Amino acid sequence: VHMVGDRMGEQVGEAQLIYNWEALPAEVAQLIHAHPTQNEALGEAHLALAGKPLHSHD
Repeated sequence: VHMVGDRMGEQVGEAQLIYNWEALPAEVAQLIHAHPTQNEALGEAHLALAGKPLHSHD
């Protein structure tokens, strides 16, 4: 996992859990990610990877 930017320390714990769990995007997408938080970005990325983006750009 590579992270760059302000407040990335907030995401390290969740990223470590996802990596060590070897979770698939669909598994992470089912988890609740509070709004507004930095971890919400991880949740939205996994929703998109699972083919269920929260925000569609159609």
